[in-house]
Amino acid sequence: MDIKGYITDIQTYSLCDGPGIRTTVFLKGCLLNCRWCHNPEGNRRFPEVFPYSPNCEGCGTCMEICPAGAISMAGERRPRIDKGRCIDCFSCAEACPHEAMVVWGREAGVEEIMAEVERDKPFYRNSGGGMTLSGGEPLAQPEFAAALLKAAKERGIHTALDTCGHAPWEKLKKALEGADFVLYDIKHMDPDRHRAFCGRSNGLILENARRVAESGVAMRVRVPLIPGVNDDEENLKATAAFVAGLRQQAAGGLEVDVLPYHPYAGAKYRVFGLEYPFPQGEGYPEERLREIVEVFLLRDLEVTVGG
Repeated sequence: MDIKGYITDIQTYSLCDGPGIRTTVFLKGCLLNCRWCHNPEGNRRFPEVFPYSPNCEGCGTCMEICPAGAISMAGERRPRIDKGRCIDCFSCAEACPHEAMVVWGREAGVEEIMAEVERDKPFYRNSGGGMTLSGGEPLAQPEFAAALLKAAKERGIHTALDTCGHAPWEKLKKALEGADFVLYDIKHMDPDRHRAFCGRSNGLILENARRVAESGVAMRVRVPLIPGVNDDEENLKATAAFVAGLRQQAAGGLEVDVLPYHPYAGAKYRVFGLEYPFPQGEGYPEERLREIVEVFLLRDLEVTVGG
């Protein structure tokens, strides 16, 4: 039986989602709610509508046709959707004459996805690349994720799982059976701060990180740097110490990837008619980034920057 799930995109020639040239499959749905998320269209598991404001002419057709009264027009005559009222009927997307209301997410089967992934097999062979599952969070659809990884591995394609780790261990363990490589996010070491900015505590995430390290699957810990959230010295040192402990447990090798805050994520939020609570247009100064990397180097960790 062809297992099906929901995806937002399949990105070919990806260079930042694991070794080599990769095809990244973005699964829909997430188990956290990070306030800086760069992919808000991937948070909910099922297809949903977002405005695409560059196409909007302010005609109000979407607002008039919405049976739930979930759409309003902001001051600049740009639509906003009240997700609490939206019933996902997609009437607005069907009626908009300017293609300014876009449905994100579609159902796809394992065989359909693998047919697309297999097209780039020559690139994988020549670069050491393969297929990466990302999101959203792949483990929001654990059976689908495990089936995709298994199918790719059976076809001789290197597999990577990009995860936040907030999932029951049995679900993660099942996915690891088909994974050659794990990209594992560590966002904050303080449980209260983690809950405040990501919606959940980090206890399960840290425990699963230890288990992944012990599993024998090659692992790259990814540390997103968010200004004023997790880039203070106390948290950076605690993160480096934790990762150094993982490296001692790691049976399959462990690397660290520092991911500097992307200052242009706010542009996507504006396009979608959403508010973005973090600075826009400003990245990390080079000197500060070197200082942050040094914290990890002092723990004798192998560090890359930016994927």
